[in-house]
Amino acid sequence: MSTPSTTPASPDTRLDATTDDPQPPSFTAERHLAPKWARWGLPVVLAVAAVALPFVGIDSAQQFLLAYMAIIALLAISLHFLMGIAGLFSLGQAGFFGVGAYVGVVLMDKLGWDGAIALPLVAVAGALVGLLMAVATLRASDLYLALTTLAFGFVGENVVRNIDYLGGAQGLAGFDLYFFGLTLDDPLLIYWIGLGCLIVFMVMITSMRRSRLGRALMAGREGPIAARSIGVDTGRYRFLAFGLSGAFAAVAGSLYTAYAYVLDPSVFGLGLTTTVLTIAIVGGLRSMPGVLVAAVALTWFRSAVDGEAISEYVLLFYAALVVLTLLFLPQGIGGAMSTSFRRLANRKGRS
Repeated sequence: MSTPSTTPASPDTRLDATTDDPQPPSFTAERHLAPKWARWGLPVVLAVAAVALPFVGIDSAQQFLLAYMAIIALLAISLHFLMGIAGLFSLGQAGFFGVGAYVGVVLMDKLGWDGAIALPLVAVAGALVGLLMAVATLRASDLYLALTTLAFGFVGENVVRNIDYLGGAQGLAGFDLYFFGLTLDDPLLIYWIGLGCLIVFMVMITSMRRSRLGRALMAGREGPIAARSIGVDTGRYRFLAFGLSGAFAAVAGSLYTAYAYVLDPSVFGLGLTTTVLTIAIVGGLRSMPGVLVAAVALTWFRSAVDGEAISEYVLLFYAALVVLTLLFLPQGIGGAMSTSFRRLANRKGRS
């Protein structure tokens, strides 16, 4: 009679098992929120629309709006990865964003480096700050984690206010920024760079979700204690999550410098954190298409009311939208879309 092996399975073996699925039930549900054609078709439609928009005869103001949408979408994707995939509640995206903005200015303007070289280095700088944030929050969770990450933005804002080389409280303006020798003063060029980075990040995150790494991150998200009990080093994956999220957000901050053509410590402010958190919640933390739709819609709304009397109440509108979403659409726009696609698929299957 054969005896069962007493050797514990390695983390990778357990996460890759096909006969005994160690993943929580929500993993399986997350994979099947929508039929396959919807999971692949919607991102393709969004990508085609994003590529086609600049060719429909838009004016200069709309071009700047497109560039800003790409930047905010990059920042929102970074939060989607950190909170939606890794399950780490962070309010520090503005800190990553500000680091990327200032590092980008130093490399491209003050040192005269081309953006094609500077952007990867900006991502490295954001990743390093993300690792530092992971060290500071290693034993924190939930509310304490959020407050600790929020503090990074305040620290960054106060640091740059006291450095004359970075413009101090007055900030910097009049940059000379280039990308492959082209001056970064064309909003469409900023848009294309942002869109390219966005597609790369989306492919990375999508591939990661289907890998051992992604399943380990989601295991830590669903139940850190259970994940550690099967050998998943949740601390190591927290470092990775913060590092990648910091890299994504820093690239967005660097592109914002070219978009705004002025830079001051307000890029570390709480307003940006509030905006991107609203986008993530309304779009659905675990839904990449939902986050992208929310990023585009809310950015367009804020631009449309700019200069109007209602613009003073934008943050109040965001707060109300978050409350309504949590009450009636707890999974956000992405969850609502997935439910609709699933019902449609079920109807077709019955007919």
